[in-house]
Amino acid sequence: MPSSSSSRRRGRGRGRGRKKRNWADLPQDAISAVLRKLDHAEVLMGAGQACRSWRRAARDDPSLWRRIDMRGHADLFNQVNLHGMAQEAVRRARGQCEAFWGEYAGDDAFLLFLGEQAPSLKSLRLISCYDVSNEGFAEAVKKLPLLEELELSLSSNVFGKEVFETVGKSCPHLKSFRLSEHGF
Repeated sequence: MPSSSSSRRRGRGRGRGRKKRNWADLPQDAISAVLRKLDHAEVLMGAGQACRSWRRAARDDPSLWRRIDMRGHADLFNQVNLHGMAQEAVRRARGQCEAFWGEYAGDDAFLLFLGEQAPSLKSLRLISCYDVSNEGFAEAVKKLPLLEELELSLSSNVFGKEVFETVGKSCPHLKSFRLSEHGF
């Protein structure tokens, strides 16, 4: 007759005697640790909506949104509102956002929103944001004096001497600035 411990081991392999894990009952810090491993768009569209406890973790942990990377989702451009997703990500940071990197996720209104909602922003990278204008860019950059890194690539409506002057006057801590109309 087999020992009771070997019976239990065999039973586990078949699913008998095994307690099923309820992923919704994980501690909040464990859920946040899982969410940190995911892309921000994945959190907003999937994992952060799995159940009430995962939604709460995705919504109520501002540290998860301190460095927001919304790049690499060009395939979603026609399927979801990338502007809205970017705004929601910045809102969730609750003023603690230090970096925002976005692709197809910016226009003048978003930049102004960013200037108001992310006063401690140090790094801003916007790629393929065709709805950003010189005027909107200049107004927003004035609200982001802590910027150390600024990139605006493939945004053909931002150009000229006044862009450089505005950035120079508004961002005294700037270490890196890239403005490119036609690629990297």
